[in-house]
Amino acid sequence: MKIYLAGPFFNKQERDNIIKAKNILRSKDLDVFVPMEHKFLDDDKMPNGVWGRLVYDYDKENLYQCDALVCVYYGLYSDSGTAWEVGFATALNKKIVVVHMDCNVVGSIMINNSANYNIDGLKSLKKFNFEIFNNNISNANVEQK
Repeated sequence: MKIYLAGPFFNKQERDNIIKAKNILRSKDLDVFVPMEHKFLDDDKMPNGVWGRLVYDYDKENLYQCDALVCVYYGLYSDSGTAWEVGFATALNKKIVVVHMDCNVVGSIMINNSANYNIDGLKSLKKFNFEIFNNNISNANVEQK
């Protein structure tokens, strides 16, 4: 099974959590695509628009190819790229697991309802069985009307 690992990686804690999630998934013998790991030759010399298009196209192609998306999620704080990845994966009818890094933090109804599974943290990801995917109703803490 090919997994697309979505989540922000703008600070050390976020990068560390992406690495931990990647290691958990790979320990389950899953093929994991991690956007954070991919660089393009001489990307530091590219104009931002050129680099941005390469990243967008490459990530989008990997979303098409994946079987499921795992999202490392921090509640309503989520970067726009992660939210886009979840939305696009939903439109592609991919299976989605949202790993709530803090279930006490309010999350988006859109992210929560995109998920086939909403789970509590990396310990739950470690226990998660990717062989069985069913829709579930989550008890994740979501925004109120």
